[in-house]
Amino acid sequence: MLVVRLSANRIFLCLLSALFFAATRAQPTVTLKKGDLKAVFADNSKYGEHHYKGYNGIAELYHKKQDSSLFVPSFAGVNLEHIFGGDSLVSLFEPRKQPMKIRKLSGSKVELYQPRTGATNVESWTRFKMVAPHYLDVEFSFVVHDAEMFKHGYIGFFWASYIYQPEILGIYLKGKQPGDDTSHWKYLFTDQHGKNGTHAALDDTAHFYMAPDFNVVLAKEISACRFEKPFYYGRFHSMVFGYLFPKPKEGVFRFSQSPDGAGEGQPAWDFHYLLPHFEVGKKYSINWRVLYKEWVSERDIEKEYENMKK
Repeated sequence: MLVVRLSANRIFLCLLSALFFAATRAQPTVTLKKGDLKAVFADNSKYGEHHYKGYNGIAELYHKKQDSSLFVPSFAGVNLEHIFGGDSLVSLFEPRKQPMKIRKLSGSKVELYQPRTGATNVESWTRFKMVAPHYLDVEFSFVVHDAEMFKHGYIGFFWASYIYQPEILGIYLKGKQPGDDTSHWKYLFTDQHGKNGTHAALDDTAHFYMAPDFNVVLAKEISACRFEKPFYYGRFHSMVFGYLFPKPKEGVFRFSQSPDGAGEGQPAWDFHYLLPHFEVGKKYSINWRVLYKEWVSERDIEKEYENMKK
């Protein structure tokens, strides 16, 4: 009888353990708080009543001075959307469709891991670190396991952020347009998705092939306005949301925008990274800072960029 009891106990404990780990694996989100911010990070799973499948990244972002989330509830921000090499994508939105795992690394860090993807054969890691009082530092690492889908000598990654009904739909960057002698703050807004959708740096002279039917339309058409330094911002009620980019050792960052990426009145404030002459099997890393705080001034944004560089 003693043996039977022990066996039953072991079975019960095994079942309990299996249920616990199954529940742990099933969790599609991690919530972290640091300083003025609270962020909900998501893998490619659907969760809750509103959040759609495929919208990985920062699903919800709150500041203590703003009660609503910055991002559209159904979608996300810093959402890894595309991997491309210049030809029309055979698997549009591939990073959203492929399996992705989320894990909490500490009280301020979370990681999204995507195993080797089916079409592009890219493996990636995205690490978010919350930094007081109002930052999220992001490190993105990747390995290209096969160059078959990248016949034009480069790889590109595209991230989208869908903003929830801001009063001002466009973005601001400091740069030049033809005829300008010096750089100025520019307000940029297009009236059509894909029209002059991308802004490159003043010193970005690289040409990346894109096929006539290239279907990442926001990355295709480059506007005449070019930025002097790699940062830009958008306004959300009394807040400011910004991207601050260190200059990468290799490759280039470009900014993209859409007036209605998530529907009328819900713009997309995006960016992409392009790396030429990459090596198969080599691990690459890039990083950037996300800023979300109360609006002060354009000069304050410039100071934030200088502080980030330090």
